[in-house]
Amino acid sequence: MNTGRLIPAIAVVGVAFVLYAPTIHDYFLQDDFGVVSLLSQKPATFFPRWFVMPWTENIWGYVPDEVRPFPAVSYQMAAVFGASTPAPNHVMNIALHAINGLLVLAIAREAAGLALAPATVAALAFTVLPIQAESVAWVTGRVDSLPACFYFASFLLFVRWRSNGRRGVYLWSVTLFFAALFSKQNTITMVPALMLYDVLPGRRHVEATWAWLRPYVPFIALTLGFFLLRYVLFHEVARESTLNAERVRLFLSDSSRHMVRLVFGGDGMRAWTTRDTLVVALGAIGLTMGIVRAATSEARWLWRPAVYFAVVWIALGVAPILMSGYYSPRHMYLASLGWAVALGIAFDILRGLRPTRAARLVSVIAAAGVLVVYAGQSRDVVRDWNRRAALSRQALDDLERETMRAREGTLVVVGVPAASWAFAAPHAFRPPFAASDLTRRVRIVTDSTLHCCAAPLWNEYTRTALQTWQQDPSRPPVVAMYWDPRTSRLSRVSDEDDPQLRTLIGLLAATDSRETLDSGIRGLLVNFVALR
Repeated sequence: MNTGRLIPAIAVVGVAFVLYAPTIHDYFLQDDFGVVSLLSQKPATFFPRWFVMPWTENIWGYVPDEVRPFPAVSYQMAAVFGASTPAPNHVMNIALHAINGLLVLAIAREAAGLALAPATVAALAFTVLPIQAESVAWVTGRVDSLPACFYFASFLLFVRWRSNGRRGVYLWSVTLFFAALFSKQNTITMVPALMLYDVLPGRRHVEATWAWLRPYVPFIALTLGFFLLRYVLFHEVARESTLNAERVRLFLSDSSRHMVRLVFGGDGMRAWTTRDTLVVALGAIGLTMGIVRAATSEARWLWRPAVYFAVVWIALGVAPILMSGYYSPRHMYLASLGWAVALGIAFDILRGLRPTRAARLVSVIAAAGVLVVYAGQSRDVVRDWNRRAALSRQALDDLERETMRAREGTLVVVGVPAASWAFAAPHAFRPPFAASDLTRRVRIVTDSTLHCCAAPLWNEYTRTALQTWQQDPSRPPVVAMYWDPRTSRLSRVSDEDDPQLRTLIGLLAATDSRETLDSGIRGLLVNFVALR
């Protein structure tokens, strides 16, 4: 690699590490506790079994339809350096994001036909997009960045094979697609992605012949084989039994929020508006006029990659969200390449306008402005992840100290913000995160958002804990602990401090429904404990 190509690559990698280096020592959050506790204990020989079983087994109280051996083995690799240490997982996440940025750089050059400068803009945009933060700053976010890495690499090698015809390059493309499929099921869109690439940027005519179809056959076969495996294991191909009008409505709502977050940044809580459509439409019109006025005939062909990456790629990346069932920014990681490359194309068009010198200056200012805005937004999101992780670590330390000094059998009611501990209990209370299993010494209950498992299981677990404590003839103490989501301040109340706490717990145990019990625990923590 010559110096001219090396500098953009160093810039992409450097930006990724500078932006996300503050997360390296962030503590585990939310799903991390269950996933790390399970997978870090698996022997190295377990890898083949993950091809025919759900990778998280039943740690969430049900068996998910997710066959993901490659993400699973990544947790094993990180655990070699210590299962209770989050740093190896974060370093792996940052490295994956940097590699993906380099793949975007190569795809922008080879698939979109961009020069080095606009391709670098695309790669840097991908790296600093605020919507990426969840996939990089959160350990479990790797379930989207890892499959995207395999997907990008497979796509890039297919494009290279179209250029050089080397069989080895093509075989590696197929192999990496296999790895993508067995990293996450949203990668099933590869076949239409390749076909439409050939039709649009590749300018190949569709033909009803074996010669035209043959390059896609291995990809089709792998996809169908993956569907068949899912049907054998789960009796469904793609969660089709959950597809209904309500799911479609939620998909449209989530997609709207995703697009706002992808294009404009921010927290993604608002839906797409008419104003957003107008802004994008005006931008598209401007780019179209730019293509028409571009100085070279080669630049006029940019409409093909522009349509492919800005429309086709994003649409294919968004489509699998229909079956996801919940909103999460990381679901857009794969699709975000399309927007990043579209920005690179826009930069290329701008700098090709006449007069050229003025156009280049404007294009550089515009690109720098976009990157700075995105980077600033990402920095703010990363800081929020830092805060959540610090609270997670503090809560576990506080709880462990409380447990060690408490009398055996004490009931401890725990209220940690869901942003830090959703689905964490009871995994967070056990090794490798705690020195010993805290639940063997005290009884710990939370509201349902913090519990790992489905509502009926949480209800049974919580009622059993409350009733066992209440019926204990030794009358063990009760302690309630609440961490403020804004200040991280711990509020603690025991029945020794206020005897009324024991009465309130008795009322919780007597509730007649799961919903009443759940809201009662939240109310106790927010209205009784947090005010102390």
